[in-house]
Amino acid sequence: MLHDILSFADKTAREAGDILMGGFRSKDTIISYKSRTNLVTNMDRASEEYIVKKISGRFPDHAIIAEEGSRKETKGEFIWYVDPLDATNNYAHGLPIFCVSLGVYSRDMNCVVAGVVYDPFHDELFSAVKNNGAHLNGHSIHVSAIDDIGIAVLATGFPYEKENPEKNNLRQFNRILPHIQGIRRMGSAAIDLSYVACGRLDGYWESELCSWDMAAGSLIVQEAGGSVTRYDGSAADPEFPQIVASNGLIHEKILEFLAES
Repeated sequence: MLHDILSFADKTAREAGDILMGGFRSKDTIISYKSRTNLVTNMDRASEEYIVKKISGRFPDHAIIAEEGSRKETKGEFIWYVDPLDATNNYAHGLPIFCVSLGVYSRDMNCVVAGVVYDPFHDELFSAVKNNGAHLNGHSIHVSAIDDIGIAVLATGFPYEKENPEKNNLRQFNRILPHIQGIRRMGSAAIDLSYVACGRLDGYWESELCSWDMAAGSLIVQEAGGSVTRYDGSAADPEFPQIVASNGLIHEKILEFLAES
């Protein structure tokens, strides 16, 4: 069953990615604002409409929670967390770092059991099924082997509420930066997590996230051999807006820095 779900998610994410590429750097893309820092485009909505229609048609008993407001409540086992366009700000500015993210949560197993993150600009599809490893375009991937935090490259992100010092991540950023090789800011939680999974990044942290931002990516990291927790080291949960992901070898050090900040 899970492999059928993943195969469907792979195909649907690629098709939604085609929709996004059709509007990328196009004069026909319409940008509007949820807030000063939070954009949405007509392509977000077109992608979401397509994905939700496909899921509902194939799996009518599955629930759906999607970023742009689509909701479908059912009593079935599975919940789909849908981000039809992660990194809308990048997309709207013509920056080629964005993706479709689909995570599938099992109420029976109380965890994410399948996930895909598709970057259509680079044609990279990251995927995982619970207890079956992680893959990039069908090839197995694994987290990095860096065990020295001093030469690690991490990623992070900043929330929309940037003026609030309790939430804007600057204390954490300033505590960690002096002790590592570098920090990258991709603008997409799903891509950050996928890059940890394939070893391009050694770790990632961020708070103020939503379930659709991290559901798929968190599973992909775990299935690639990495660690995924909250800031306090407890188990990550897609409904809890905080995540630390790493190759596992530097995880405790990241948690230590976050606790100190």
